[in-house]
Parts: sequence; C-alpha cells; structure tokens
Amino acid sequence: MAGKIAIVTGAAHGLGAAISRRFVLEGAQVVLADTSERGLEAIQDELGDTAASIRCDVSAEQDVAAAIDRAEAAFGGLDVLVNNAAVGSGSPLTELRMPEWERVLAVNLGGVLHGIRYAAPALRRRGGGAIVNLSSIAARRAMPGLGAYSAAKAGVEAVTRCAAVELRADGIRVNAIAPGLIGTEVARRNEDALLASLRPDYLTRAQGRWGTPDEVAAVAVHLAGDEATFTTGTTYVLDNGATRLA
Repeated sequence: MAGKIAIVTGAAHGLGAAISRRFVLEGAQVVLADTSERGLEAIQDELGDTAASIRCDVSAEQDVAAAIDRAEAAFGGLDVLVNNAAVGSGSPLTELRMPEWERVLAVNLGGVLHGIRYAAPALRRRGGGAIVNLSSIAARRAMPGLGAYSAAKAGVEAVTRCAAVELRADGIRVNAIAPGLIGTEVARRNEDALLASLRPDYLTRAQGRWGTPDEVAAVAVHLAGDEATFTTGTTYVLDNGATRLA
C-alpha cells in the first residue's frame, strides 16, 4: 500500500476505522469519510497528517463526489476506494416499513453504487486501481430479521461482479469482503440479536470465536494492494468456514 491514496467510508468506527489504521500502517494516505463528525475527529487526530477527513453520507451523491474531490485535493489522486459504510436493520419482513427498507438500501447498496460511479474517473486518471466493497455473510445465508440488510448486501456482491467486468479494461479491480461475526463495538452490543439470527451452532462451526476487525483489515489490504492484481469480481468470505464447511 506504500504511496497509495485511499478513501474509506464509514471510517470513524468499527471495520472502517480498522481498515483505515491498517492502510496507514502499510504506507497509504487515507481520506476518512463518515457521518460522525466526533468519530472522524478522533481517528483523524490518531492518524495525523497521513489522513484527511470529510463528513459524508454515502446515500447522497454530492457527498460521495465531495469525498473524491477531497482525496484529489489533499493527496493528489485516488488509488483505492473502500465502500464500507452501512446501517443495520432489525425488522422481520412482515413488519418492515418502507422508510426503513429504503434507508438500508440507500446507504448499503446505493452508497456502493455512488462510490463506484464517482471513483472510477479518478482511478482512471491514476492508471487504474482497486475498489473493495464490504458485503456480509447475510448476503448468502438466511438470517431472520435482517431481510433489508441481507437484500442490500446480496446486491453489493452482484454490483461487485458487474463493476469488475465493466471496469476491467480500465485497470480497475473490484472485489468484496463478506465477513461473518466480527467483534466490533456495535456487533458486541447487539450480540444476542446477531446470534439469534444465525444457526445455533454457528460459533462452534467458526471454531468457537468471533473474527476481529484487524482480520478484515488484513484482507482489505491484500485486495487493495499490488499482490492481488489478478483478483477481480471475487467475494472473499471471512467467517472461518462457518457458513460453508460441514
């Protein structure tokens, strides 16, 4: 990642913060994008001059366009976009109301589309680059109560494949990461609900533990970096085999 310029959405907390820290550790400069101004201020102070920040609601096209402009103004270009920002959903489908459905899809799927659309020209100007989208095991497993979230994340994986084909000639690779249970602060606060949405033996199948944000960040570094130049259109499932192995 040395010398690369990246944008990470949802960077103030959780996976976005872990990915941002790891990118900086590996030599990148990072634009931190999030709706939490207090969270942005904290991680900006932590990372110092290697990072810049901008308030960004990824469901708003103009905010995403502004984040791209921020990267070019602050550091001179863009090599990597990580579409990580997301919101949760906890309503069963029979109780789901349209405002919740629309908000989840606008952020979790629409934000990815805006990111791809506005980042692609900037990546072309640098001769290519990488886009990493955050999906979830909810995209491929039935998780009761997470219908809107699951639908959005399944859409993220479909968009990832389509974008990989459409942007390949420009030297832009597009991949996704589908984490299982990862021990972020938000996930731990909602531990009972998350475990209830999974099959009862999930943790046993995952070798009895949650993943860590740093493990997700390591995969993001690989997919964004020069060692993955033959990888595009792929979703990397990161759950210790819990959803795939007998």
